[in-house]
Amino acid sequence: MKKSAYLLVLGLLALAFAPSTSAHLDHFSGYWKNVDLTTDGVTTLDIGVSGTDVTVHAWGKCHPTDCDWGEAYQSFAFGPTAASDLLSEAMAISAVWTTSFSETLMIIRSAEVDRLQADIYTRFTDGSGRTAYTSRYIFERGQDYKCYQDLSNPRLELTGTEDYSVSGNDFIRYKLSVTNWNVYPPELFEAAPDLPPCGLNTESSRTWVDIYNQDNVRIYGFCALATSEDLKGLWFAVKQGDTPPDSVYIVMTDRRCDLSYVSNKVSIGSTSSIATPDTPSSESKTTLPPDLQSIVNFQSRKPF
Repeated sequence: MKKSAYLLVLGLLALAFAPSTSAHLDHFSGYWKNVDLTTDGVTTLDIGVSGTDVTVHAWGKCHPTDCDWGEAYQSFAFGPTAASDLLSEAMAISAVWTTSFSETLMIIRSAEVDRLQADIYTRFTDGSGRTAYTSRYIFERGQDYKCYQDLSNPRLELTGTEDYSVSGNDFIRYKLSVTNWNVYPPELFEAAPDLPPCGLNTESSRTWVDIYNQDNVRIYGFCALATSEDLKGLWFAVKQGDTPPDSVYIVMTDRRCDLSYVSNKVSIGSTSSIATPDTPSSESKTTLPPDLQSIVNFQSRKPF
């Protein structure tokens, strides 16, 4: 009872002392991204509307992937008066989350065209003595796309090696494959010209794939894969005579939703780890195939 009364009073105060304009309830519906890409708070809202019922799902900033707050256990729409038609005169939405150590109330209002303002009130219930605090975020309507929070992580394997040459330099190519590539929807690899480019490539894909060694150092990357099936053709190269990494893993980053999928580590030092041995063809000691060259980011570091 005390908890419900506290949250109700706080919500009413927040609504009473903050200016707002009414809007169609459907205006709140949809996927919303925090305009501050560097925020350490709430990053994403997914608001559902069915009649006058609303649901609010939220995600907060975490690494390497955002923390899923889940769906608020209570969400309500508010109008300007007791006689208001919520479908056409909604002013705000409230949402409440509780954890074993805190209670969080979120008040969401229309800020401007295709933007929402969310005021968040958090208090701690664990006796830690931490101060209750408030924060405010602005969200803009996301494009018509879906974020995939629950996809399984990539299952990586080493499928073979081959020798090749570029401009007179000899290399060993270590071929990698994501065996569960078909669980990743095709839209994850659509061209994303509205996102930061990959070097001079302004049509790089929504999802980038980076290869890391056992020391968590990025050693190679792919920024223009066109389909999820291209995940079967990943690779990195080591100059002939140089020591290869002990092991590698990949990180797939959905740049549109700020989500990452991290694979298992694959041993490189032993040939026994090769899943499908591959004998180099007579064409392997040639220049890099043009189709591969067009989809690989050859820079040793990301362009931003």
